[in-house]
Amino acid sequence: MGRAGATGEYWLRVRDVQGSYTIPYIQSGRDLRVEIDFASLPAEAARATVTLRWDGEVWRRDVDRASPVADFVALRAGEYELTAEVADQAGEGVWHASHRSLGVGAVVAALGDSLTEGYLGHGFARDDLDLKAAHFPPNAVSDDSRNFPQFSPTTMRHRPDVNCFQSWMARLNNGLTNAWQQPVFIANEGWGGYTAENYLTMMRTNQDGWVDRMRLLQPTVWLIHLGVNDERAAVSADAFAANLRDIVDLLCADFGAEADAIYVARPSYDYAPGASAILRGYITQIDRLVAELGLWPGPDFFATFATDKERWYGPDPVHPGPEGMDLMADLWLAALAPNRPRAKDSMAGVVRLPQDRSPEPC
Repeated sequence: MGRAGATGEYWLRVRDVQGSYTIPYIQSGRDLRVEIDFASLPAEAARATVTLRWDGEVWRRDVDRASPVADFVALRAGEYELTAEVADQAGEGVWHASHRSLGVGAVVAALGDSLTEGYLGHGFARDDLDLKAAHFPPNAVSDDSRNFPQFSPTTMRHRPDVNCFQSWMARLNNGLTNAWQQPVFIANEGWGGYTAENYLTMMRTNQDGWVDRMRLLQPTVWLIHLGVNDERAAVSADAFAANLRDIVDLLCADFGAEADAIYVARPSYDYAPGASAILRGYITQIDRLVAELGLWPGPDFFATFATDKERWYGPDPVHPGPEGMDLMADLWLAALAPNRPRAKDSMAGVVRLPQDRSPEPC
């Protein structure tokens, strides 16, 4: 049908600190706008029928050069198939597109330090940092190819042989997809060595494109795991709590986060001398903040990793090794799984056809 077309996945490309990562499309919002760029199609292209399919249901919209936008509202969570049949004035087909795996589900942002970035977990080195699932072994990639090792923005200062970490994202992605029965993507926004104040500054200044990534991804679930670097810097419990509160306030004010979709973990145990007393003070403040603001408690990494260091940690006092990373994923899953995210109809995603960039299959 038609003289030309496009088939396969529809892609979401996210520019990262260096390079990018490209995943099968996903959005948290339940409204989807499809824009047909007639100027990029054959000159005779005059009108199009845009069709969404999911679970045996079909929705169709007719558009033309004067009104090239098709809106689909109040969609249910799922993986949709999108087709567009473009015709000339006489109704003869001139172009078509068929894209699968458009995810309507939940985008999760994981905010943290090197324990989120994945330091001492499974690491990879790549010269080409425009990353796709196909660049990594299958056991480092989620079942839906949305989660795979992302660029590690701070690791190279410590391990120049590694610039991408698997962390706990792929394992958690699979768990949440099954628990929530919807597509999921978890953005790894862990920054090694960062205190809560450092992270807050990055959020306020759009350092390294942090705000740009969040605007594109529009997460509806937020995971926060900070504290160890504050402890190492001898930040007071009150100052740590104030910065953490400001992070939560900014997420709500600038990104539309809802309090009951923000999870704050207790910081991981640090075996360095004197560390545990400082971290206990932070935990008191975290628990108070969670209760006051109506947040969700995240995993208790402090208690979990306070024993059996040789099993869970790598060679230093605070970083989990690969087995510890798997445990972190499982603990996040236990905290998140019972709370399926609510749909947010006001957050509309936009799909443009033809797509500007069509990478090789993941």
